[in-house]
Amino acid sequence: MAYSDPKNLSTKDRTELLTKLDNYFRSALDHPTWVSWRKNALKCFQYKEGDQWTKEELAILKERKQPPTVNNQISVTIERMVGQFVKQKVRIAYRGRNDPQDKPVAEALSDTLLFIRQNNSLEFEEREMADDGFTAGFGVLETEVTFDDTFQPQIIICHRNPFEIYPDPYSRRYDWNEDANFICDAKWTDLDEAVEKFPAHAKELRQIIGTTSPTLTGDMGSSAAVDAFKKENYVDDKTNRLRLVRCQYKIKEKESICLFGDGTVVNKGKLTLTEPDGTERQITKKQLEDLKASGIKYRELDRIKNKIRVGIFCANVLLEHTEVETRRFSFIPYFVHRKQSGEPYSLVFIALTMQDAINHRESKAIHLLNNNRTFYEKGAVIDKALHASEMSRSDGQVELERGYFDKFKVDEHEDIGQIHFSMHNAAKNDFRQITGINPDAMGEKSEMRSGIGVARKQAMTEIIIAPIFDNLRRTRKILAINVLELIQNNFTERKIFYITDDLGASKAITLNDGQNGEINSVKQGIYDVVVEDLPDTTTMQQEQFDILANMLPQILPFGPFWTKIMFQVSNLRNKDEIVKQIEQMSQPPPTDAKFSVALQWSELTPQEKAAFAIKKLGMPELAAIEMQSGTQPAHITKAQGDQAKEQLKAEGEKQKIQGEMAKTKMEIGKAAMDMTFEREKHQMEMEKKQLEIAQTRAEGAAENGNEGNSDSA
Repeated sequence: MAYSDPKNLSTKDRTELLTKLDNYFRSALDHPTWVSWRKNALKCFQYKEGDQWTKEELAILKERKQPPTVNNQISVTIERMVGQFVKQKVRIAYRGRNDPQDKPVAEALSDTLLFIRQNNSLEFEEREMADDGFTAGFGVLETEVTFDDTFQPQIIICHRNPFEIYPDPYSRRYDWNEDANFICDAKWTDLDEAVEKFPAHAKELRQIIGTTSPTLTGDMGSSAAVDAFKKENYVDDKTNRLRLVRCQYKIKEKESICLFGDGTVVNKGKLTLTEPDGTERQITKKQLEDLKASGIKYRELDRIKNKIRVGIFCANVLLEHTEVETRRFSFIPYFVHRKQSGEPYSLVFIALTMQDAINHRESKAIHLLNNNRTFYEKGAVIDKALHASEMSRSDGQVELERGYFDKFKVDEHEDIGQIHFSMHNAAKNDFRQITGINPDAMGEKSEMRSGIGVARKQAMTEIIIAPIFDNLRRTRKILAINVLELIQNNFTERKIFYITDDLGASKAITLNDGQNGEINSVKQGIYDVVVEDLPDTTTMQQEQFDILANMLPQILPFGPFWTKIMFQVSNLRNKDEIVKQIEQMSQPPPTDAKFSVALQWSELTPQEKAAFAIKKLGMPELAAIEMQSGTQPAHITKAQGDQAKEQLKAEGEKQKIQGEMAKTKMEIGKAAMDMTFEREKHQMEMEKKQLEIAQTRAEGAAENGNEGNSDSA
């Protein structure tokens, strides 16, 4: 990103720009959709961290001497889904549109992406993003380019706190590059770092630190509530930190182009012609009209192109504004689920009420089991406070007034009741049904005894939460598109990468520059993104081996066919070799085959004809003739003829196009020569006129001189 100083703008432009950026940020900050999400997301994070009782509820429990128990099903459920995510290993790959000529470049791109993944420890960044999504329904990654000490570009992929991101509230598409107009992020920065980054605004930044920090009050969905949860303010005078707001927004431009059949593209607005090899040059309007009239098929297209501009401000200070090379936002979203309003939400959010029911019933049950009720007449107890304290102890001693012993009754350990216990278990079951994580998926004891039955119940869990993990594939596809754009914009010189594949072997990947190098091909080519499943062989293979070892004794009696099927559907390494060995073992012993052959003489090769003539017909002369003639089979001769016709036809079309282009160039050259000839002709006529005028003037002057001489005489 190239930095620019907003002070170069006029005061009016700077004010208008700052107002525009501030309006973008405020619309995302105050919109009900994302205010509601921040409120609900805070609650989800609090429940995950065990903070599941409000201050009012805790005060009531303290007054009742009732324990604030927390049976944290939220945390257990989230950790289970995160664990499942960790075990699911995938690899992102690129596929060329024009296979096979694009295959080498696509493979080099895929290896480059693998290097970027390893360099950024992307599996851990993705885990943090997934954890946010499983908890609050929304997670974020960011892609950016930095330069190392040798000024080589490095692509960075990092996890971002979702509470720092403020997207366009009217965006509804999963990939917000499709319909969002802006994305804002507000990130904390030390004052010294901010001054070093924006030295021209050091005085203004220090003045902001001196202002009074806003109070942390208001609705739970406000940013102040988020900061209170994270123990942060907007401006922290004690640690000298500022919250800088960065706004990425789109500028839309209309572009009109002519797309010719030979791959040539002409921008009608800029009058630039781009050859199929990427060469670009300026042309005139007349040359464009001549190209249209040359007979080459073309079509005119109008499209809207987006440009991304970035503005950074803090309070009322505009720190930076620039246009970046990328056409996509640097943030990559991960949505678990979204409401019709666009608000993200998670499975645990819709199960919060069941979590409350579990906590309330357990707290009440423990309170009832640990306390006794007493019934007595007025005046029987000397000190009620001391009486309550003694009754809560296992060795408590209660002193009564004389004569009231028969009028004192203790109701020891009130029974919770079967209905209360059933409702408590029902709440736990409802929670797991809502989140889709059943006891079998958690490895808990269940009524199912069969291993196959347990596997089926676990498979049902996978089906329920499959859309959540399928959205991760969509996120990875957006990530791969962003990375490809960064590679196209920043990788301009020859590069060598070293990656480590699954076997731990070092592999060198080279991207060459130049006209025929991979870097130039990457800039001009179009590549599809493919997300491929890649199991972790260090963990999954051992697990699958254990499963296969238990299942093999049950499958072997049914024959090698079902054994082969079992290995084919597994993800074991070298399974193809195992399947081949099973197929070889299951083949019957060879027998002498009896068969008949029908031959068509014209379809045989000379060698086949000679062998057949000697061994079957006993005609060595015919064999010698066929070997000398060397006549190819009829289908090969026909195919060669058809190929020659196609080549001649293609060559004719090519010569025709070249002739038309040559004709167009000759016409353009002839027009230029005609213009030159006309200009020279006009010039000669002008010179002739000037000579005639000069001659006329000279003759007039001579006559005037003669008349003067005669008068003087």
